[in-house]
Amino acid sequence: MIRSMLKDRIFFATLLTLGIPVMVQHLFSSFLNMVDIVMIGHLGEVSISAVGLANQLFFILVLLLFGTNSGGAIFVAQFWGSRERRSIHKTVGVSLAISIVGAVLFTLAAITFPVLILSLFTLDPQVIRVGTDYLQIVGLSYLFTAISFSFAISSRSVGDARLPMVASVLSLGINTFLNWVLIFGYLGFPALGVRGAAMATVIARFIEMAIILGYVFSTDHPLRGALRDYFSFSRYFAGRVLRKSLPVIANEFFWAIGMSLYVAAFARSGTQAYAAYQIAHTIDRLFFVGAFGIGSSAAVMIGNKLGENKREEAILYSRYFNILAAACGLFFGGLLILTAPFIVQAFNVSPEVKANAVKVMYVIGLYMSLKIINALQVIGTLRGGGDTTYSLVMEISSVYLIGVPLAFLAAGVWQLPIYIVVALVSLEEVTKAIMGLYRLFSNKWANVVIEGMS
Repeated sequence: MIRSMLKDRIFFATLLTLGIPVMVQHLFSSFLNMVDIVMIGHLGEVSISAVGLANQLFFILVLLLFGTNSGGAIFVAQFWGSRERRSIHKTVGVSLAISIVGAVLFTLAAITFPVLILSLFTLDPQVIRVGTDYLQIVGLSYLFTAISFSFAISSRSVGDARLPMVASVLSLGINTFLNWVLIFGYLGFPALGVRGAAMATVIARFIEMAIILGYVFSTDHPLRGALRDYFSFSRYFAGRVLRKSLPVIANEFFWAIGMSLYVAAFARSGTQAYAAYQIAHTIDRLFFVGAFGIGSSAAVMIGNKLGENKREEAILYSRYFNILAAACGLFFGGLLILTAPFIVQAFNVSPEVKANAVKVMYVIGLYMSLKIINALQVIGTLRGGGDTTYSLVMEISSVYLIGVPLAFLAAGVWQLPIYIVVALVSLEEVTKAIMGLYRLFSNKWANVVIEGMS
């Protein structure tokens, strides 16, 4: 299997075309996010915790957007395999309509109920006060993010991964620059602290959206169409898309709630413990880029093959991707463990927080291979083949039957150190891997979902 994979030039050429831009995008995003946390860290541990907790609302929104548009991307990838542009535009329209409605609701929640939202995660009045200042401003960026998501994920599904990469890299660079200016008050601007960080995010998200839309509608991009092209879908068409998309949306929603419950449990270990987790999680994203590149490529390449009615090739590709995921996890997990003590020195926090952050990173590094393989099954193989219901069952059962109970027992009842809490919670990855690999080798996941929709 490995030998045949290494000889498959078409597979690797397509993988590099799709995967490298996604990896660069997420690497750049994660690096600049780490830089932002370092900047905010100069304001103190309360500010790190406040911004991290306030961003839990955005985290839930992003996963809902990812679920909505990933569900639509199943159809976009298969329609692109059969070169049906009109159906691609209608699919984008379905995803875009849902995304915009969701973003508006989340914006209203951020502006109207910031204290209530933050109180779900912490009882520290200082953290709630600082987080409220941040959340009420950053909520204005959610609509821009929703529109960008719809076009960016669909762009990857038609083979153009460079557009979202360029837009993201440019906007994140601007975000980092504006953070430096507005947080600390350089170039004649007042020092606004966390409010400045929120303002920088709003501006950067708008620029990202403008870049994506400007390119799509000024070129002969496959996603380009008149406004009526996006919203001319019938109830039958929307129903077909939603039947596959709703399990993905539910998957991301309940997974996001589960992750937020983890955060609530971790935060109950104390502000310093949560700050250590937040630092470790920020650095972890730098080393998890392989999962995004492999998973995004798998969803598109498998979906394209199924759209071309080449089921056996799609199944073969799924095997190749799992080999790559395991190797990628070993490499990045080992690298994280080796570099953790040095990277953490960039953060302006107490020695205790640094020490705990390093231990949390050791735990994450040990589980890295399983995490990347599981991410591949969920966002790549199963979704690429339209097997969204099984993906939902696999994800939710692992989180809510294993991870969440262990999080609250370990942090709230047993009051264990944060790195041991993370280690116990990560046992959900073992359950998920068993379920995912079983489904993979059954081949029941490989389905053509676009039949009769044109």
